[in-house]
Amino acid sequence: MGSMSKKTLRSMTAYGSATLEHTIGRFTAEVQSVNRKYLETTVFLPKELQRFDVDVKKWVSGLLFRGQISIKVHAQYLESLPINARPNLVMARQLKAAWDEIAADLQLPSEHGFKLEMLANTEGLILYDSNLHDEQTYRNILHNVVNMALEKLLEMKFIEGLALQKDILGYLAKIKELALKITQAPDATKKYRQKLLDRLKEILSGTIVDDERLIREVGIYAERIDIAEELSRLQSHIEQFTALIEYPQESVGKKCDFLLQEMNREINTIGSKSAELKISQLVVDAKGEIEKIREQIQNIE
Repeated sequence: MGSMSKKTLRSMTAYGSATLEHTIGRFTAEVQSVNRKYLETTVFLPKELQRFDVDVKKWVSGLLFRGQISIKVHAQYLESLPINARPNLVMARQLKAAWDEIAADLQLPSEHGFKLEMLANTEGLILYDSNLHDEQTYRNILHNVVNMALEKLLEMKFIEGLALQKDILGYLAKIKELALKITQAPDATKKYRQKLLDRLKEILSGTIVDDERLIREVGIYAERIDIAEELSRLQSHIEQFTALIEYPQESVGKKCDFLLQEMNREINTIGSKSAELKISQLVVDAKGEIEKIREQIQNIE
């Protein structure tokens, strides 16, 4: 699985479960992962195993990088429970006294007095004490079943990641194609030169200016409408993004977020600089492909 992670994206949406049979009993772990910017783990353990909450979170953080993780563990013991249940007699006496006082104050007949079922839903009436004779044995069992479930989760992450990888690479290829079309847009160079000439005539038609100011004005305007630099940076971002998707190293979601923002910035700048209708349409198409990638990378770990 280690080599696979270097070639395949990992989706944040996945599920895994596992069951472990032991002489102590039957243990089941379920792990679910959904989108989240950072790693956030919630653990649900039986009362007698709650002391291992921190251990479970540590095992998760060793394998996962982002996502909201929910882990539920169920245990069915074969002979004895690793927990002692004892009544909270002090609370029970106080509750009975309170009910008796209510019945006496309302002058209720004896059949409407205190009954044991009145305490059925009282929280804290039964106290539980952990009775783990061999704590390390239980920790090992829990570690094994949780790791088994996490392995199943990772398998699903890779399967979903393959689909994400295919889609995103397709969108990137489309953006690369659109960028090439922008570079080769009909009459783009001709119109660029014409705009510079028009700006030059506009300056010269006014008051007489010195050569330095003329050069500066034309230079500023040329920079304002030239999109070559943006196209070059866009191409670089596309190549970096493609490499990141084809050969991901551990968690790449945040890097993808950053590169996508940069690609979107260059596309927007190209659109604002160019008044050419053909280029404007290509920019709109490219932004559409970027939006598709944005939706997909939300699910990349």
